[in-house]
Amino acid sequence: MPEIILHQYVTSPFSEKIRKVFAHKKISWRSVEQPVIMPKPKLVPLTGGYRRIPVLQIGADVWSDTAIIIRKIDELYPEPTIYPNGLIAAAETMNQWADRRMFWSTTPVIFEKLAAVVPKEFMEDRAKMMQGANLGEIARSAPDARNQLLAFLDTLDRQLANRAYLLGDSFSLADAACFHPVWFLRAEPNAFGLAQRLPNLMRWFERIEAMGVGDARPMDPDEALAIARESTPATRENIDDGDPNNPKAGMKVSVTPDDYAFDPVTGRVVVSTIHEIAIEREDPDLGKIVNHFPKIGFRIAAA
Repeated sequence: MPEIILHQYVTSPFSEKIRKVFAHKKISWRSVEQPVIMPKPKLVPLTGGYRRIPVLQIGADVWSDTAIIIRKIDELYPEPTIYPNGLIAAAETMNQWADRRMFWSTTPVIFEKLAAVVPKEFMEDRAKMMQGANLGEIARSAPDARNQLLAFLDTLDRQLANRAYLLGDSFSLADAACFHPVWFLRAEPNAFGLAQRLPNLMRWFERIEAMGVGDARPMDPDEALAIARESTPATRENIDDGDPNNPKAGMKVSVTPDDYAFDPVTGRVVVSTIHEIAIEREDPDLGKIVNHFPKIGFRIAAA
């Protein structure tokens, strides 16, 4: 099997979610450290413009967004499961809740203190991702965010009162998804202190933390680009005939996140199934690349 390459940076909370899945499944993987802010000249040729982290690469196929990354990892390594006792809907629902609700309650709480000391370039980069949001005024939203965060953390703590993991006795996608916002709180001691008040939550946190990140070895970004250049996409055409939107193989579309970092990726449809859209592009340096996205959380439009 070709090497599994994760483009990430060490402090990325969403990368930490993937790293915990790697650890659970005991996967060997290569780690490509990418910049925290734009420009990302050794990532964008692979993604076609998508700038968020993490990104999974296998040869000349590239998966963007943790939802589709996890789906691919689970396809390649179905055991041990991340859906114990068949709790697929429960795990997936908690995954989306953690990413789209809980995580966004952490950022004002963390940056209430850090905004004054983090580099100006970081704040400007994130403001561009959020369509011009004034992150310099983030402290104004911190009280309400803190209220929500405390309620979210308490919900997890009560769930963990009589179980080792969120969905029972086994690790699941829910644990990876809910771990990463709590892990992110450690960036600011006062923020993490909100979680440290909760004993059940902290026992669980320490258990997940102890899992590590799997068997990771570093890879230079140029080596990852060379692998893409020397590879041929392994994706085969797969169009769901029952799709009510009636996509056609080869039609040109743009795929764009629907929440932030609205950088469209344009290509020709190769795969359109219930959960996935994949498009083929021609990069001037790398040749043919197939970019994979989840349908949940993305907009697809004719281009």
